Amino acid sequence: MGGIEDVPRQAGFLLPEEAQDVPVQVSGLVDQSVRLSQDLYLTHPVEDIVWTFQTNGKPLRILFFSNYNSKIYESQFTNRLEPSNNTTELLIRDLRREDSGIFAATIILTNRVKHQLSFNLTVYDPVPALEIKTEPEINSTDWCNFTLHCSIPTITSTLSVSWQCRHTDTEYCPFNHTVYNNGRTVRISLQPQSRNSQLLCLVQNPADKKNVSVYTQDICPDFGNRKKGSEKSE
Repeated sequence: MGGIEDVPRQAGFLLPEEAQDVPVQVSGLVDQSVRLSQDLYLTHPVEDIVWTFQTNGKPLRILFFSNYNSKIYESQFTNRLEPSNNTTELLIRDLRREDSGIFAATIILTNRVKHQLSFNLTVYDPVPALEIKTEPEINSTDWCNFTLHCSIPTITSTLSVSWQCRHTDTEYCPFNHTVYNNGRTVRISLQPQSRNSQLLCLVQNPADKKNVSVYTQDICPDFGNRKKGSEKSE
């Protein structure tokens, strides 16, 4: 491929390689950074390393390291790669969606043993800002009934939606609810013991998550406060 130089071949016999069977799954976020690294036990110094990137088709060489010098080959990653630990680790800055793919490293030691590393990177967009819209229903002192819509500006297949009810940051409460509209809408019925609850819509993908919440006291302000027979007839 034009613009990709051949990496010099090292003469000599290579001992059996230590291969990685399954790529390590890595998630990244657009405009953020991600580090590709794995614990390695290297018995000898590194002689050279080749990093490749594959998205659709043939792997492309993106970085070559030898004699403590490194060279970047693929313009897509110019000024965005930062090798470390003798180039066995790779930091990728300013991630783009098109950076999703397989990153592989072939590490050759001075004793000619070869190690293989592989990472399957998927770059996601940030979860957009969220908003909850409330539809109160006819309520009583014993029940607070309402419907919540979790408004998400951009819906993608990578987003998942869930709901939680909690009293504190660590204490969660059970609640009667029915979810529909792909999880974005929930109909809730609460009893008085949940009148001080916080209801959260959580939206996430493998690289990012956000939540938005409402309080039951704001939806049903008189919920659980009045007692039967407290109203006087005219």
